Amino acid sequence: MIQNFAIDQAATFESLLFLSCEPKTAFGDSFRQETTKDGLPKWEAQLVARFRQFGRATNEIIKVGLVAERAPADDLAPATPVDLVGFEIGVMDKKDRNGNVTGAQVWYRCQEVRALASTTPRQRRNEAAAQSEAAAS
Repeated sequence: MIQNFAIDQAATFESLLFLSCEPKTAFGDSFRQETTKDGLPKWEAQLVARFRQFGRATNEIIKVGLVAERAPADDLAPATPVDLVGFEIGVMDKKDRNGNVTGAQVWYRCQEVRALASTTPRQRRNEAAAQSEAAAS
């Protein structure tokens, strides 16, 4: 059985940092890029996901699949904080050769990878102070 779940990125992760994005290659052929039934190329982004587990910060590298005509993250540098549009997790039964369930297979996918607005706390404080001054005058 396959189930897909939408992920609330802000509630699940403290941060997601982009690492890389490469073509997803076809099984058994490392030179051929996998495509959808419609012929659109498949890509695999690697990200560092930071979250809290038992009160402690934990970081894991996750792979997120996406479909796009062109490389979807060419404009992103490594370690860029990102937002994943249409982010979801898929879960399906993992079965042995006899059809017995032996566990679960999990994957992530999204529709788009976008850089988050990057302003430092100091810049935000300065902007807030400027807005307060403008409102007061």
